[in-house]
Amino acid sequence: MLAITIFEDTTQIVVGKKIKNKLEIKSLISYKSIYEAYINKDVNSLTMYFDEIVSLTKCKTDIYFILPDAVFNINYFYYPTNSEKQKDIDKFLQTNNIDTDKYYYSLPFNLKSAAFSWKTVYSIEKTYIDTLLQASKNVNLLIKSIEPLSFCAIRYKNTFEQEAYIFEIYKHSANIIMYSPIAGLFKMNLAKEYILDNLKNQNSQILLSDALLQANAVAKNKFKAITGNADIHILSTKENISKLTFASTDENARIYKMRPNSNLTIKKYNQTEIDAYYIGIGSLLQELEAARLKYVKINSANILPEIVKESTKLIELEQNIKKASKVALLLFTFIIGIQTVSLYYLSTITIPDSLKSNFDYANKQIISLKKENEIIQNVKKQTEPIQPILSDILANKPDNNTLGFTKLSINNSQDDKNNDWIKIDLVANEPMKIQEFSSNLNSDRFKNIMLTKIDNTVDGINSAEISILKVIKNTPKKNKNIKKEKNE
Repeated sequence: MLAITIFEDTTQIVVGKKIKNKLEIKSLISYKSIYEAYINKDVNSLTMYFDEIVSLTKCKTDIYFILPDAVFNINYFYYPTNSEKQKDIDKFLQTNNIDTDKYYYSLPFNLKSAAFSWKTVYSIEKTYIDTLLQASKNVNLLIKSIEPLSFCAIRYKNTFEQEAYIFEIYKHSANIIMYSPIAGLFKMNLAKEYILDNLKNQNSQILLSDALLQANAVAKNKFKAITGNADIHILSTKENISKLTFASTDENARIYKMRPNSNLTIKKYNQTEIDAYYIGIGSLLQELEAARLKYVKINSANILPEIVKESTKLIELEQNIKKASKVALLLFTFIIGIQTVSLYYLSTITIPDSLKSNFDYANKQIISLKKENEIIQNVKKQTEPIQPILSDILANKPDNNTLGFTKLSINNSQDDKNNDWIKIDLVANEPMKIQEFSSNLNSDRFKNIMLTKIDNTVDGINSAEISILKVIKNTPKKNKNIKKEKNE
């Protein structure tokens, strides 16, 4: 697992490993800033940076990106139903002017209510995400998540029941994110006088205290769920974060100091080092069991489009199958090798007359081993391996995002008459893509292909089901009437 956090002044890299329901921190790396390439959507520069990161970490899978909140829209809206159906979500987004043709979105909170709820909506222009996806594809990175920085901070803090203010103050942008456990998140952009260069030339204590007063005033009108009795986080460049303080003693007392998260396993880093990298760690923690609250269900803020998430799951499935196949092959080779050596050893032993009875016993064991080996070989021939089947299916899938799988099952039983051999559920932006994929599958391996269902449940998205039956081989029946020779 590799988390890449893009700050304006630096890029932080966290290498971790999930062990049961704990996260072990393997490496903490400070890398040069890639912010300019990200904000300018420079695919070539990002490709170069990602290639260097791969060389540095030796990691290409389970990549988690964390992006600054500056280019995100973060709002919370009244949701007049408790339905989680996609058609109701689409209607909700349209009502609140969130254009899903131009923006990717995530809904990280679900307020538990019998009739209604409030929903936080993170949204970002698709071009920012598509640029990262293209650069990652160029170096074969397998992206699992792209999240906003603020949500990772809240997750790492691991106290979802407490309110919080997050100040993000950098060279090019400044904003405040407010968090409430009964509503979610709300963002307020700050004026240019609050960006880092302007704060250096003025009294930062007065300006930041004034910004907090503004945030409370906005909250009274637009984010009434927050009470104001909240922890305060300040995120800025490394050299300036300690200089950004509040004038009031009470406010200073509420500035949150990061503490070890109970879900972490740390072996070679001290708390000061962990504190400096907690945003990336916060993103990796999404793979562990989510916090359980009385009123709010905490989801991931992963902004990746669904078709990319499903494609990632399929690639991971293929990789796991390949790993399992290699292990099984090595184990089988080892067993056969041991049996071969044993057979060779036994066959070269000269049995003394005094041990004739033991020799006879050994011969019987050799015959038994041969029979077991024949059984293993027959089973190996009867069971069709999954990996070639999956490879053939993936070879006919378009390389772009016009068609994706939502479910793929392969029944690897030995029954040639099995009617549930392969089932594929998929989505596509055009019905013809589904027909084309079904036609391309037709081969010596896949002959009995049936398109069992095709629907247009969401505008612009078509879903379908494909069923593939095994080819039944007509083998001649053996003649059971064997003539017995007569003894003369």
